[in-house]
Amino acid sequence: MIFFSLLSTATSSIFYGIIVTAVIMAILYAVLKSLSKGIVQSVPFYITGIVLAILLIVQCSLMIGAIQAKDMVDSAEIYLNQLLEDKYGTVSAQESQKVMDAITENFPIIGNFIDIADFSGHDISELPEVMHNSMENYLSSYVWHRVWWILGIIVVACIIAACFEKKDVMINTATARSKAGRVIHKKYNNF
Repeated sequence: MIFFSLLSTATSSIFYGIIVTAVIMAILYAVLKSLSKGIVQSVPFYITGIVLAILLIVQCSLMIGAIQAKDMVDSAEIYLNQLLEDKYGTVSAQESQKVMDAITENFPIIGNFIDIADFSGHDISELPEVMHNSMENYLSSYVWHRVWWILGIIVVACIIAACFEKKDVMINTATARSKAGRVIHKKYNNF
């Protein structure tokens, strides 16, 4: 049961990661092509594009998985409230880890991102809220790390693609502009 739950979550994360990557790649292609046709006609552009696509799929899939895990945090808090309803006292490190193990067993997607917990010193009645806040903060931070990685990868790929711009296209474009200027110049001189 857990295997199929994780499999469906992983499959949907990868699927949406591919879609987000395709959209990003299409936008980048359009922007780079509008800047210079020489960029999109070079061999390094295509090699960089393949590497960029693979890295973006990984980062986007991880980001979407973390977003899905973050959506489960509220349910995990409700589960914890029910689990710890009649318990009192201060939590030890071992007890907080047992509670985290119970969460990862019932919400395996959260266990993919968070597996160790130490909430020792907290009162058991506060534990669900404290764990909820900690898990949500960690997953938010994880998502933002993926966003920054994605942006960094895009910037590096654009710089690499721009550095290896196909020069003969630029020369041909400059030559064509030069010839067009001479043709216009000759037309006006004939009057």
